[in-house]
Amino acid sequence: MPRGRSPALVGILVLLSIFVLWISATQISLFVRYGALAPLASRLEAGTPTATQAILDLVPVAEAVRDAGVCQTVFVKSGFTILLAALDIENQDNGYDAWATAMQRAEAFGRHALGCLPTNGDLWLKLARLHQATGEQPLEIFQLVNNSQLYAPSEPHVLAARYAFYGHLTDASLKFLDGTIANDVRAICSESGNDMRRVLAPPSQGVKRVMDELQPGCVIPPKPI
Repeated sequence: MPRGRSPALVGILVLLSIFVLWISATQISLFVRYGALAPLASRLEAGTPTATQAILDLVPVAEAVRDAGVCQTVFVKSGFTILLAALDIENQDNGYDAWATAMQRAEAFGRHALGCLPTNGDLWLKLARLHQATGEQPLEIFQLVNNSQLYAPSEPHVLAARYAFYGHLTDASLKFLDGTIANDVRAICSESGNDMRRVLAPPSQGVKRVMDELQPGCVIPPKPI
């Protein structure tokens, strides 16, 4: 007579099946609650014009990610992008209370995001952007941007974002960042940076100074309008 399956093996298979079903149900639940964040964040990251109300409608959803302690990358990164966009909507001079609330919300989410993904260079840069917008402190900006480069030295979208960010900084911050900018200039002007140079805007004065010193033959021309 054929031997029956071991009861222990059957039990293990049943437990594994239950575990897989639980994981699947959890993922479905997360995407039902927070799935709207990623498409809008992608539009914002791509620079696609986006209705103000569409951004504001998803602020509570992004906050819910932090409140629930969710650390899944897609929701954390998307939520932070949306809260930074919501901060950009507010005007510090004409509506300080709303601006301060948006700033505190984005700051809290940024800390949550880095607690979840401490080696994500994009998140460190986003936090640097937030701190630059709310009161630039050169040493703090240096530490945040340096961490961004440490964890994402050559990721094209993060490298391009740092390159653009340098154009918004004061001379005091740029002096701290000379070495960091030099590393980015080398990456952008390398052979692997050919495609990036075709789409980047001309360098800001701070970047151009470093570029002229290190890579005088590296040219990023103005793009046709």
